[in-house]
Amino acid sequence: MSNFSSPVHGENMAQDTIEDIDLLTLFNKAQKLSKKQKETVKDFLSAFVLKADLTQKLSQ
Repeated sequence: MSNFSSPVHGENMAQDTIEDIDLLTLFNKAQKLSKKQKETVKDFLSAFVLKADLTQKLSQ
């Protein structure tokens, strides 16, 4: 995942690309978690997306 240090690429970019306001809110809250908790969130999200991708590919 990319880290954007510039305000131009920070939250404004996320607001422009993430249409689901609840998801954007959760990401903003997740940014305030500890480093270990953020890694857990990333691992969970990666696993969830991988499962969804595999399920979609297997159903074709």
